[in-house]
Amino acid sequence: MKELGRRILDHLAEMNTHSRYPYDKRDVAYTRSYRIIRLTVGFLGVLLPIIFIIGETFFLRGGVHVRGSLSAYYHTSMQDVFVAGLCVIGFMLATYMAGELKTWDFWVSLIAGIAVLGVVFFPTSRPGLLADAPPCGSHPEPPGCSPVEQTLGEHTTAQIHAGFAIAFILSLAVMSFFFAVSEVLDKSGLRAQAQDKQSVFRNPMLFLIHSICALIILIAGIWAFIGVNVGELTRLYIGEVASVWAFGLSWILAGYYLTAPARPGPSHASEDQFPTPDAAISK
Repeated sequence: MKELGRRILDHLAEMNTHSRYPYDKRDVAYTRSYRIIRLTVGFLGVLLPIIFIIGETFFLRGGVHVRGSLSAYYHTSMQDVFVAGLCVIGFMLATYMAGELKTWDFWVSLIAGIAVLGVVFFPTSRPGLLADAPPCGSHPEPPGCSPVEQTLGEHTTAQIHAGFAIAFILSLAVMSFFFAVSEVLDKSGLRAQAQDKQSVFRNPMLFLIHSICALIILIAGIWAFIGVNVGELTRLYIGEVASVWAFGLSWILAGYYLTAPARPGPSHASEDQFPTPDAAISK
């Protein structure tokens, strides 16, 4: 029996159930996982506004229309999708930089993750209420109220929701700005490239796009409060959608092009240090 048990353990050890990569290639596996997280967050940011419209049209069997804000979908038939989608984004943002606790990137991402979770669990006011409609927090309990709204009151919950939403948008802008900054070579990288007379950027186009995304997020956030409506689209809806789409694009590019702060060292600007997506996976 002991011999049989030993053979089984040896066989299990040879299976390498934890990873198909050898130890000297583990960085490739973890880099791939890291990129997938960024791409997932980015695509969710781009697709969720579209999913809300298509999903509500399918479930309600009605015409294509939009709500007054993305947050208003909490009080529609798309509530489950709204909660699930934002929770996925929130937990990913809060944890994906957990291995870099001493960086600004981690803390800003953590704040963004907590903020978007706050947007979910402290919902906005119910849309389309009549002036004499009883608010959440009154008795008997009005329809459509969440437990938090019933406990804190609808107005107080909506104010907390707005605070989390502002923190979320600002954090998105800062993260896109950090993506842009990570494309700037430090002094070591500049010295390594001085002979080639190359740009001070690792990728000038990425620096430009991330910077534009950060600017769009800020402008869209301001538009949500002081902008104007465009047809049936409210200024709040326009601002929110523009913010999450710019954020989504920035994260998709950051995931695809391995955007990250450079490591210190003499080989700082080498090709091995900044591999292309195909090169990183093929190693």
